Amino acid sequence: MHIKKHIKELVKDAFLHRTRSKQLRHLKMLVGHLRAKHKYSKYPLAKHPPIIKQYPFCHHSDLKWLDFYYSVFGSPDPLFIPVPVYYYIETCLNNRMLTFAIKEKNFLNKFMPAVPTPKTIVRRINGFCYDDQYQRVDRNEVWRLLNLRSKLILKPSVESGGGSSIRVLERKGSALSDAEGSLNPEWLDSYIKDFVVQEYIVQHRFFSQFNPSSNNTIRVFTYRSVKDDSVNILHCLLRVGAQGSFLDHDHLGGVVLAIDEHNKTTPQAIDLFGNKYNSVNGIDLAALDSVPVMDEVRKLAREVAGNVYYGRLLALDFTVDRENRPLLLEINCWRNGISQYQMHNGGLFKEFTIEILDFCQKAALTLTLSL
Repeated sequence: MHIKKHIKELVKDAFLHRTRSKQLRHLKMLVGHLRAKHKYSKYPLAKHPPIIKQYPFCHHSDLKWLDFYYSVFGSPDPLFIPVPVYYYIETCLNNRMLTFAIKEKNFLNKFMPAVPTPKTIVRRINGFCYDDQYQRVDRNEVWRLLNLRSKLILKPSVESGGGSSIRVLERKGSALSDAEGSLNPEWLDSYIKDFVVQEYIVQHRFFSQFNPSSNNTIRVFTYRSVKDDSVNILHCLLRVGAQGSFLDHDHLGGVVLAIDEHNKTTPQAIDLFGNKYNSVNGIDLAALDSVPVMDEVRKLAREVAGNVYYGRLLALDFTVDRENRPLLLEINCWRNGISQYQMHNGGLFKEFTIEILDFCQKAALTLTLSL
């Protein structure tokens, strides 16, 4: 037992060291940008001592993240959570071995069939192809189904984080193609990953007005309480892609607005570096109407999170189609970006901060390896 405990401590220390080293490099880039624009300020530790400083899994270097959040948010918040600390918390609250399948996009319709998602044309699971109803289809039928569409989206069914390997294919003559080339049976045969091919969603005009080229999505950050198992919505964001991009990620040039409890967006959008914008695509953000169907989005988010028992921190991505229907795109169980929540709204976990930190002080890491 002593050896096992020692190994666990070594694994934990190695995990935290690797996470901190990587994130510190990223933080230096962000802080350098703020310094260059003369927008950098040190967090007032003495006047507003951060709660996280009381816990042993917070390293002194982690507190540098508070400078970044304070500089952008504009007010000191003792509930700020540094990124490396969040990644530690995430491993305590989310069991990777038991939530890995939830990230598999082909699993969503089996796991929660009542939750609306974009219509699937073809899916490949563990090397075999199926239609929308999970009926096996051969190579010829796959190609027939794809040829019925004029525009569709191909995604890896697992690990498309950050938009990795997502293709938007549009019919040009007889071929479905994008900048990478044409989709054909030979390419599908050579593509080694499992995938899902879905219909292209035409967005509701409220969302498309910010950037017609990108799928501008709603992200909902949920927490399932370690005390009473209740599902709580901590933050809602509206993510807008960069001009010319289909993807809405801020690391690809997009911007983010927060959505408050009254379904109104913040009067400023924020990019990856903490720059603030009063308008997007010529739209005065302070004059925007309420975000459509947010009550339904929140209801769906609680339903989805309520079905995920081994993941207490989830980031859920939704799109809204032109018929005003919210559709679940993805469930993110780990490595969720947290900076936009805190740049807009302050402390990440709000009133649940001490509850979560106290739990994680006693909990064990649940990586993909169990000791």
